[in-house]
Amino acid sequence: MSDINALNTFPPSWWWGRPPADDSGQKRFSGQYPYARPLRTGWTRNPTGDWVACAEDPQRWEVFCEQCGNTDGPADDQPDPARELRGPYAPKHKAEHVVKRHFDDTSPQREA
Repeated sequence: MSDINALNTFPPSWWWGRPPADDSGQKRFSGQYPYARPLRTGWTRNPTGDWVACAEDPQRWEVFCEQCGNTDGPADDQPDPARELRGPYAPKHKAEHVVKRHFDDTSPQREA
């Protein structure tokens, strides 16, 4: 499930500085779209069996990346790569730094 907060993770000035395309004219994206969100807590299963959080901790943040196998639910139920990335982090700027580093680390390298 995607989260609208993913759109707010990278300010427009960060996107403008990204290389727009490689020599073939294709945009170079990692295929991974991590984002920071307030740490969700109080996980329970709804009647259809999906995880639902009943609260958020405004002081702690987590990094969410669906492409790493992250799904909604407690961090303990996530695959190892997603659990390591998820955090939690405090304050928010640390989580945003992890998001940007993860995005850059998973982006194809531009050859000189």
